[in-house]
Amino acid sequence: MDITVSAVIPGRCGFSRIAPPPLRGFTPDLETAQTFSVSLPLDCNTPFAVGVRGEKGRLVNTTGAPDGSGYAFDKSYGVRLTLETSDGDVRSGRCLSDQIVAGGNCDFASDQPGRGLGSGSGIAAPGGVTLTIDWPDQSTLNQRLAAGDYSDTITLVVGARA
Repeated sequence: MDITVSAVIPGRCGFSRIAPPPLRGFTPDLETAQTFSVSLPLDCNTPFAVGVRGEKGRLVNTTGAPDGSGYAFDKSYGVRLTLETSDGDVRSGRCLSDQIVAGGNCDFASDQPGRGLGSGSGIAAPGGVTLTIDWPDQSTLNQRLAAGDYSDTITLVVGARA
């Protein structure tokens, strides 16, 4: 007599922790060149993709507005992703912040789960994604920045690869 035992493990993919950890290597100074990273743990038992979407596409002065003074009220930044998978790291190229907004042309710009930078055949159980952000020294640009608070919101989405 043969007895067949079978089971199904459903695919799952998501962030392992909801609150992002503190930014590493970050000094909040837009005047000087900066590079900093934030890593988030993932739990994906199937190949996956991570997408990034920027709300404004620039760091925008939230406490002031262009006033004819000759100062800049926004600043572009760069974004890269690294996926830690069972098959090794998958690294994206660098995209500028205006390329990750809705309709942007960055390869990993997406707000749809399962679209963006793909993990190849690798899974993340455990694994993670590292978002690296950078910007140039302001002295290399045409205008100085106006005083104020600057921000943009970056959203990361993860899902089983579509």
